Amino acid sequence: MASFPDGDLGEYTFTESEMIAFARQYDPQTFHTDPRAAEASIHGGLIASGWMTVAVMMKLITARAADTTPGAVISPGFENLRWHKAVRPGTTLRYTSRVTERRALKSRPTLELVLSRAEARDRDGTLYMSIVTKVLMEKGSAA
Repeated sequence: MASFPDGDLGEYTFTESEMIAFARQYDPQTFHTDPRAAEASIHGGLIASGWMTVAVMMKLITARAADTTPGAVISPGFENLRWHKAVRPGTTLRYTSRVTERRALKSRPTLELVLSRAEARDRDGTLYMSIVTKVLMEKGSAA
């Protein structure tokens, strides 16, 4: 049976070079791409793009789900994305995901909607990012 990744997804350390490369490609704001300019910004230094924190989460989810989630069909989106704290170079975040709800779908009786709350926290437990993910799965898949 398929199961959506629940629990510990793994950790990731954000390096300055990867942060800058990601931001240059996808979020080219100077406080993400230029350490000198970032020092003069409201952030007082270089920070990772929030979208990078989400992309890392997706990388960890898909790596864990590759062999265990054949019942996953598609994601119709997400809810409540929050960036609670800026990610600095050298920060290591541990990502977790917890299934919070399963909804039957009247319009698609073979599928159900699985909602999970994913979080990224540092080693001290400080919350950096949270999001509620949605995945359509084959009805009766384990979660």
